[in-house]
Amino acid sequence: MWTALATCVCLAAATPEVAPPPASSASTEPSAIADPRVFFNETRFAVVLGERLNEVSFVAAHLAAFERHLEFAYGLAPLPPPKARVELVDLPGFADVDVRVLAGQVLVSLRLGAAERAPALAAEAAVRAWLRRCALLAGGPPREPEPWLAQALAAETLALLRPALVDLWYREGLRAPPASLADLRAGRASEREAFLFWRTLRAAQPRETAGLLARHVAGGATAALKEADWQATRSQLLVQRKPVSLGMRESGAALDELARFVFDLGSGDAVLDGPALVRHRALPAVAEAMRDRLATVRREILRQNPVHANAWRTFGAWLERFEQGSPEELAEKWAEFRRERVAAQALAAEVEAALVAPLLPPK
Repeated sequence: MWTALATCVCLAAATPEVAPPPASSASTEPSAIADPRVFFNETRFAVVLGERLNEVSFVAAHLAAFERHLEFAYGLAPLPPPKARVELVDLPGFADVDVRVLAGQVLVSLRLGAAERAPALAAEAAVRAWLRRCALLAGGPPREPEPWLAQALAAETLALLRPALVDLWYREGLRAPPASLADLRAGRASEREAFLFWRTLRAAQPRETAGLLARHVAGGATAALKEADWQATRSQLLVQRKPVSLGMRESGAALDELARFVFDLGSGDAVLDGPALVRHRALPAVAEAMRDRLATVRREILRQNPVHANAWRTFGAWLERFEQGSPEELAEKWAEFRRERVAAQALAAEVEAALVAPLLPPK
């Protein structure tokens, strides 16, 4: 007999499963545009913001280098807040470095662009942000400094991060004609000439560099400087500074000058080679002159060009033994020096020929 209890058990066993609600299409589809990430790096007078961490760090390094230059070269303290804001953005219709003031804060829009121009643009952004901040702190109607000043300070910033640039600019300055003062004041000269112009002004007033910078930041003019004075002081600056390293021709010429011995031995000046000079090494004048040359070699050998490095080394070894070595030992060392000198001259000729040879067409 079918009872009511059996009917309840059957109904309970046949309870249907409830399916989960369908998932929303909006929650399953991935977002087409990811939220951008903004990185920032803060220095003593500016905050750098951008979507690429490597670019933010790159620009911040130039800001920090310029701050160190202001502190150690001019003794200037950091500027008070608010800090400048440097944004790495690509804004159509704006210059690569656009500087403006919004609500009392300096805002710099920087487009780094190609890798070749990025260092110069980063240095320019740092300098122009600092100059505009100085103008705000001074109060009153701002007086824009002459265009060369921002260019020169940006070049100083580049040189701090790339010390080889200083040596390169001094070398090029010795061979290249100076820029005219009109081009310099208008900012049409090269970075090298603006850099040398500022270095020339600083060298003329070495104890007043901070005041000199302050006067030019406030709009001081260089109208009193004459063209002839600028060219003369520029030449003096270039000649007085010793380069960090010598070029191939300079290194060879310096070695030839050291290895040329002219002495008056009682019958007028005579040109001697190494073995002939050894026979007169007891003379006080010869001994003193050779000690001076040995000191010069010890001081200058690290600055020599690799093409002539072995010749300088062997000549130095001969000088080291000049007073105490036997004539046979010195003759052997002199012969080694002459072999290295001939080899260096041959290698230098090959380098010179390769520099002027036409480039091979691409395959």
